[in-house]
Amino acid sequence: MEKKEITKQYYESLINDYVDGKARIKGDHPEDVHKAIDSFFHAGKMLVDHPEIGSIPSEYVEKLISTLAQHPEYHPLVADLIGILNDGRGE
Repeated sequence: MEKKEITKQYYESLINDYVDGKARIKGDHPEDVHKAIDSFFHAGKMLVDHPEIGSIPSEYVEKLISTLAQHPEYHPLVADLIGILNDGRGE
């Protein structure tokens, strides 16, 4: 349980640092990928600020995955994200 709390705090810190401009997306990414990642982080901030919503709204996840899928270099990441979604649903 303690490890889960540390992980939660770590991710909350990452999200807050990104949204506050203390961290940024590294590397050279296509503009649409950059925008989808940015939107996803801001959706993560909604979850940090309002944990009662329970999860990031699905449209942000769908947009991130569909945008990444348009670029072959991100296909391994897309497969990983889909795997995470499937595992999280107990499938």
